[in-house]
Order: sequence, then structure tokens, then C-alpha cells
Amino acid sequence: MKPPDTRPEGLVLGFETATIFGGVALVSRSGEPYGEISLRNQESHSERILPAVEWLLNILGLPPRSLAAVAVSCGPGSFTGLRAGIATAKGLAFSLGVPLFGIPTLEALAANLPPEQGPVCAVLNARRGEIYHALFHSGPAGVARVGPDSLVPAASLAGKLPPGCLVIGDFAALQACSPVGSESFRFAPPHLNYPRASAIAILGGIALAESRDSEISTLMPRYLRPCDAEAGQRSWRQFVRADAGLRALPLR
Repeated sequence: MKPPDTRPEGLVLGFETATIFGGVALVSRSGEPYGEISLRNQESHSERILPAVEWLLNILGLPPRSLAAVAVSCGPGSFTGLRAGIATAKGLAFSLGVPLFGIPTLEALAANLPPEQGPVCAVLNARRGEIYHALFHSGPAGVARVGPDSLVPAASLAGKLPPGCLVIGDFAALQACSPVGSESFRFAPPHLNYPRASAIAILGGIALAESRDSEISTLMPRYLRPCDAEAGQRSWRQFVRADAGLRALPLR
């Protein structure tokens, strides 16, 4: 007699391409990890995303039909990286007929922290002497957003932080803000300072559990800079090439 199929169903696939430290991850609906690939890449993540997904599914012995949802980091972050990740996530979610959820990058970054850390500021280097940041509060149940994503001059960040704030973010952003008022706040350890695909997937699982609407037809990158947003709108149609890559991935 053929043994019963014990392969898990209802997994959430997460994409993180907003920074140089990108990756893909699979978690259960409840957030239990199944696998994650993280790669530091100074160039675009576009050529590595789908091969990483295929390898992860193959090594775990899972068919694409095991996926119940796809979640993707939606910004702020790398202009090219966000376009690559969202285009690929949209193509995969559409092909599989599963919902797509956009996860704010700074929210995923703050989710790296253990609970009960108090005030938290997630930061990413925006270049041009500026920093993307958002304020959160870390309590017993995890992090809760306090303020919106913002773009500020690096030199002004310290003045916006509450006393005792824990700052988490990429090294360039931390270097930019640390000389000013660093005695009044704390820094997260280096291994937590980049958003993780697993955090994206876990937050996507929460969106799935809450029955949020799929963003497959509406999700766009969140750039925060008007000039980046305008350039993104002009080049979006030219960049969406996910369908061609998906032909190499067995979807059933």
C-alpha cells in the first residue's frame, strides 16, 4: 500500500530583495521555518531569485503546490532590488493562483528583534546623506508600528529617537547616525541588521491568517523619494520579465 502523503501544505514563501543581503525563505502558516537562503549580492538579485526558490523546494522535496501564499519586501530600499523582487513574486503568485502580500521592509527589519526591547528604530541607508527610518515599540507580543516610514537627513536622525531607543539597521546607516547622540540609544547586534526573507514570510503568514486581500494586482514598490517613484513608474513595464523565468520552474 502506498504510504500517505505527509508533505506539508500551506507554506508561505518570502522574498527579500530590498538590500544587498537578499534571500528567499519558506515557513509554515504559524511561522515554523522550513528553509532559508540568504546571499550578499552587490548587484541585482534578479538572476538569483527563481533559481534559489527552485533549489529550496527541491532540497526540501516540496512541490510548488505546497505554497499557500507569497510575501515580498516592498520597500523602502534598493530601487532595482525592489522591482526585481516584486515582479518575480507577482509572476509566481499569479502562476500558482495564491495570494500575494507586500511587507514593509523596515517592519520586517524590526521583526528580527526578540520581544520586550522597548522603543525601536529601524533604519536603512538611503544614500545621498539620507536614511530611511520608522519607529516601533517592542513589547511582549512583538513589535508594533509607532510611526510611518520616513526619509530624513542622516544628521537629524538622533534628534528623532526617544531615549533608550534600540536602533537596528544596515551598517552604512548606523555609521551615518552613530556619531551624533549615540550615548542616548542602543544598537542591535550585527547579525540582526538586515531584513530577512524568513521575517517577510512570517509576516506574510500573519496576513494570510487575517484573510487580508491579495495585492497581486495593486502592489508597487514603496520608494519614498519622488524621483525614484517617478523613474520606477516609467521603467516598471520594461522590467517585469518574471514570466520568462517562471517557464523554467515546474509549477505543478
